[in-house]
Amino acid sequence: MKALFFLDEINQFHWTMLKSVLLILSLLPISQGILTIWQMSDATSQIMVGFIALSLFSAILILSFYSALKMTVFKVAIKAHISKMEQMLVSIYRYVPMLSLAGMLSYLTTTF
Repeated sequence: MKALFFLDEINQFHWTMLKSVLLILSLLPISQGILTIWQMSDATSQIMVGFIALSLFSAILILSFYSALKMTVFKVAIKAHISKMEQMLVSIYRYVPMLSLAGMLSYLTTTF
């Protein structure tokens, strides 16, 4: 039985990819928590809570976009040592964070 082993650089790319996707997936619980806090506050403090929530959510959204964009333009430096199959997998796999960010933003847009 032949096992599939990737280079250390591709393994590091995979873990960076997972961190990026987890950062994007954290947008959903953060947005739900912000919405709950905003609905529980009284009318006089909703402006302040909304401003802080908007600032926090936009900062996390910018970090998520930057992380997804960084993964999209990732290039494997050692192309001679990896096979064609690994090159194809990396070229397809690097678009996963941007697609998950687009999906998460479209879901959040339709629910609010």
